[in-house]
Amino acid sequence: MPMRNYSTLIYFVNSFQSEINQVNLVEAGINSFLETAPMEDKMPSERSIENILNFARSYEVLETENTGYVEMNLN
Repeated sequence: MPMRNYSTLIYFVNSFQSEINQVNLVEAGINSFLETAPMEDKMPSERSIENILNFARSYEVLETENTGYVEMNLN
């Protein structure tokens, strides 16, 4: 049986559509979970927020001529 010119294209389109369908199923599952989860579970604790803000205040990135970017955690 001779090879058809469009058989490879059909394969790629079918496999791409299959991947899109799988991604859509995962997104739908995540969205339904988020809609049904209680609101208090979605919010981080005050201590977590304070730790993140403290780290952000002490973190600094500088650009140097010789080495590029240098990351510093100021304590």
